[in-house]
Amino acid sequence: MPFPYIFTFYSYKGGVGRSMALMNVAYTLAGWGRHVLMVDMDLEAPGISGFLSRSEELAAPEGAHPKDILTLLSEAIGGGRPEDMPPVSNYVRTVAESKLEKLKPRLGRLGRLDVLGTDLERDYMGRLSQLGLQHLTQDELIALSRTLHFYFKAQRFPFRPLGVEDFEPPIDTPYDYVLVDSRTGITEIGGLCVGPLADRLVVVTGLNDQNISGTLAFLKEAGIEPKPRSKDEAPWDDADRVENPSLGPKPTILVASPVPAGEIERRDERLNELENLFGIRPIPLPYHPRMALIESVFVRDYPQEYLGDAYRRLTVSVMEQVGDDAVALAAKVWPLPTVRDSVATIVRAASQVPDAGVQLLEKAVLNVATGDPLARRQAIALLIQSEVTSSRGTVDWGITIMARAMIATQKRALEEPSVKLLNLEKTRPGAGRYNLSCLAAWEGNADDALHWLRAAASAGQKLSRAQIAAEEDFDRIRDDPDFASYVQSLPEN
Repeated sequence: MPFPYIFTFYSYKGGVGRSMALMNVAYTLAGWGRHVLMVDMDLEAPGISGFLSRSEELAAPEGAHPKDILTLLSEAIGGGRPEDMPPVSNYVRTVAESKLEKLKPRLGRLGRLDVLGTDLERDYMGRLSQLGLQHLTQDELIALSRTLHFYFKAQRFPFRPLGVEDFEPPIDTPYDYVLVDSRTGITEIGGLCVGPLADRLVVVTGLNDQNISGTLAFLKEAGIEPKPRSKDEAPWDDADRVENPSLGPKPTILVASPVPAGEIERRDERLNELENLFGIRPIPLPYHPRMALIESVFVRDYPQEYLGDAYRRLTVSVMEQVGDDAVALAAKVWPLPTVRDSVATIVRAASQVPDAGVQLLEKAVLNVATGDPLARRQAIALLIQSEVTSSRGTVDWGITIMARAMIATQKRALEEPSVKLLNLEKTRPGAGRYNLSCLAAWEGNADDALHWLRAAASAGQKLSRAQIAAEEDFDRIRDDPDFASYVQSLPEN
């Protein structure tokens, strides 16, 4: 995305799993290749910062790291303009990539996951008191909320997507999502978080009367009338899809949590009451006994548990609010507006639905033969990765499709997939040999094609005469005596 979308997670009461919902959504997004910044604005009870620290989720800081969310807020309150304030890298800590490895997508790369949290060991309560948020007027709170909004939108960090090698300079990259954990109740911080700071809201409520009536009162006080948005309503921004179930006027997702498994009649009665009061069906997060005893990154540590599935459904709902879900992305692939946009869109869709993403990539790659060099290299890298990870279990189609698309325009371009496959051979011996044989055959180089074909067989790849006969890539060298002799030595099927 060209800039991040800011989602504030709010709840009228505590104890409904708001912070853990935010964190599990953040980890899911990072596992699907999105870049995410978590902002712990629950200043009086900073749960996200504490969990990440206690669980040793964070990478070691680069040198001294004395700044935190309170430092940033003090500088913003002091009249700093967003463009003049220090970069957010001065304040954030990064979740260690080793903590995300289990979530790694089959296509694409892991996203970056940062947290702007609190330093509880450095006179936190004294510094919070000195901040004096409770003394700010309504206009000052609105101004602070706007300052933070534009500040987060403008942040960039260095990142190397697929196709950019380690020896090349990284690309300045924006976050995709900023997820803000708000203070509960009707407070200055709550108002700041749901005000101009947020593009979207995720409102979490329990099913008892205290939660429902308090949440209803807060939304009315905040000017968010609890009724479904009309399809005729003007979009909130360019990414707003009004047809998605949401409250208005600011797009708002309603979440019921925790929803018990028992008391079926009473549970359904309360969910229906919540739907009648707000006009949209809430997304349920079921009660799980483990979460009542110890906080967990369910989507990583217990991915098969029902609560993990519920967090992933919530994540998809968040993505649907900005057109970033797999269905919306797949629809954007055709027609291809630009080469770079098409590859980036396919990467995002493939991270959620890998097999569908591979098929989209296979079709669209014919359209990226020329044009943006970076997009072409990213397509090559993705095709190589798809060959290694595809559930099809074959490695005979990906990179040669790219070669077919490119050979008519610039034969020299074959050097790129060749280099990529040779590098792949160094790290995963045997993974690229068959494709190297196909590329050599395309160039009419029978000796190299035969060399790599024999090497593929020695690596355990089963070859047959029928397979080679069906492979168009070998048409240019079929009359070569040595090649023909070797093919005849293979089993028929």
